[in-house]
Amino acid sequence: MQAIRIRPSETAPPFSPSNPAPSSALILVEDVDIPSPRPGHILVRVHAATVTRDELTWPESYVDAENHTPGFDFAGVVAAVQESDAPTFKPGDEVFAFDMDKGSAWAEYTTVAVTNLAPKPKVLSFEEAATVPMSALTAWQALFVHSGLPEPDFGKGAPRSRGCSVLITGASGAVGCFLVQLASAAGLRVIAASGSNKRNAEFLQSLGASETVEYDKITTTGRVFDAIIDTVGGDPLKKAWDLVADGGSIVTVDSKSFEFNNVAAPVGKEHVKKKFFIIEPSGEQLLKISMALDIGLLRTFVAWTFPLAEAKAAYEKASGRLDRRGKVVLTI
Repeated sequence: MQAIRIRPSETAPPFSPSNPAPSSALILVEDVDIPSPRPGHILVRVHAATVTRDELTWPESYVDAENHTPGFDFAGVVAAVQESDAPTFKPGDEVFAFDMDKGSAWAEYTTVAVTNLAPKPKVLSFEEAATVPMSALTAWQALFVHSGLPEPDFGKGAPRSRGCSVLITGASGAVGCFLVQLASAAGLRVIAASGSNKRNAEFLQSLGASETVEYDKITTTGRVFDAIIDTVGGDPLKKAWDLVADGGSIVTVDSKSFEFNNVAAPVGKEHVKKKFFIIEPSGEQLLKISMALDIGLLRTFVAWTFPLAEAKAAYEKASGRLDRRGKVVLTI
């Protein structure tokens, strides 16, 4: 099969998170063996995979330094199953998944744990579906796992969190878009913060934001929020302490804010729940997200598509400044 591999460094030190591979290290290999699924795993013929900004700086991109294939979320068709896993999925099923353990989605075939897999939303193309798992799962876990807000009850009457308010920073980004939509679906009053109301307000309101605000005006709102979900770190995260209700929550997914769990709460905010977390794969949560997409409660966006052979250009596009909303996708 064809697969993208990270070429080993030709000089010391080897590529690693502290010495990340450049885009020029991404090479197309034509004769990679098709992987065999071990028990509890399924072989998927990949049709589309997401290219994520700065992915080559992640530790997971160097699990197998000599033969690593990048790519963590994807959509495709089940190609083979272990007999013991047959009741869950069968060959021909359209699926999508996020797999943080090893990546390897930038290839014609990949294996994935059954527990990380979910049926692909019927209303989405493979390219659209591939943009969902990582971003939507991050948003789901920030809101409903780490902030402890009640999950939306899709298709079963009124939302359950009416009256609670949530401030979302980086609301127009890939994770932010799902945060706004999921929080709105859960009945939360959503205040969406971004760098520019002129550029983003109408778009964020179309996703369900009750209000929009620019970062430098957040502290002038004169209110506190039950939950704050941060995706950008820096000053907006520092300001969060002044904006959260005591007994509320501040959750960040900004990768540079990994020390946030060790930050001491200021006086008067001792009961605030604070959390930095890294996404965990979950087929169960992804199934709920798939259902929400199928009934039209969520939308996703593809900015650019590239063929597998152009992975280098795709990674450079994803790691630069996008001039379209959405994510970069490899078609395979």
